[in-house]
Amino acid sequence: VETFHGIASAWCDPQEFNHITNRNKRLKAWYSRLMENGLTWHEDPRIREQDFGNYQDPNIIKKAKYERYKFGTFYYRFPHGESASDVFDRVSTFLDSLWRSFESGRAQNYVLVTHGISIRVFLARYFRYSIDQFNLLANPQNCEMVILGHDGQGRLHLDGRCELELKQRAAKKDSADGKEEHANGVDEKSETVIAGYKKYERLRTVPPQR
Repeated sequence: VETFHGIASAWCDPQEFNHITNRNKRLKAWYSRLMENGLTWHEDPRIREQDFGNYQDPNIIKKAKYERYKFGTFYYRFPHGESASDVFDRVSTFLDSLWRSFESGRAQNYVLVTHGISIRVFLARYFRYSIDQFNLLANPQNCEMVILGHDGQGRLHLDGRCELELKQRAAKKDSADGKEEHANGVDEKSETVIAGYKKYERLRTVPPQR
């Protein structure tokens, strides 16, 4: 996991502990729930977000991202930061460590909570995608999951991806008899709620760079 907070929120519904206003106590409640579920976790900085440089200026970053698209996503290095190639190097060493963990038999299932660039680089590294193939991969959306299955012979295979589905729901209002009911239609008081996940067989791609 890239951060403890990522794994905590992945397994514990944040709303379950919304009544705890103290941040440290809320995190402690999260981790206690993980331990109750028998889950273990490990923090590894090698799957952190791509380094875009220190003290980022929004205008410079916007210009750099435009240049990256023209130059090529994989090799473009942000000023004082990293390129996807740099991320590839550190994710490669992480993959070696992860494979040794597989061989140790510590667990049957592993969940990596990380960033879009790390996910794409991980797939490119393991499945030996070419640079052109890497550049065609779309960055995963927020909370999107990429699933790798085991073939029983020591190899992983792509088992699809799950994309978070959201919907708008009208905010609740009190009726005349004091009971809560949902307002009809969607207005400025509507709220976004999670509808579930939809599974797709293939990864998302982007048009070829020119």
